[in-house]
Amino acid sequence: MIEIILIVIAFISFSSAIIFGTAGIVGLFRFPDPYSRLQAGSLCGTTAVFSIFIGALALAPNWAMAARIIIVAFFFLLSSPTGTHIVARFAWNSGTSIWKPKTEKKNPDVDRIDPA
Repeated sequence: MIEIILIVIAFISFSSAIIFGTAGIVGLFRFPDPYSRLQAGSLCGTTAVFSIFIGALALAPNWAMAARIIIVAFFFLLSSPTGTHIVARFAWNSGTSIWKPKTEKKNPDVDRIDPA
């Protein structure tokens, strides 16, 4: 019974990893500037990889393997945001501009108030 529950947890974790990974890829191609792309890629990438760690932890055959997975997940949780921060800081220091939405020019004929 416990093995079935662990397999279901692993299946749910791997499925959510696919969803988060796909969302990150879509964010990388859909967002307009490097900062928002970096956020989408890093957040979804971290969540996807961490979901894979949870699934692997559920399927770990013994405690030694589970401890290794936990240690690797811990270092991943430390290194991934740090790496993303370094890339974003480099982009900011190199002068990469932030995306701003285009504003529509107002038509002066439409906005003019008729005095009559």
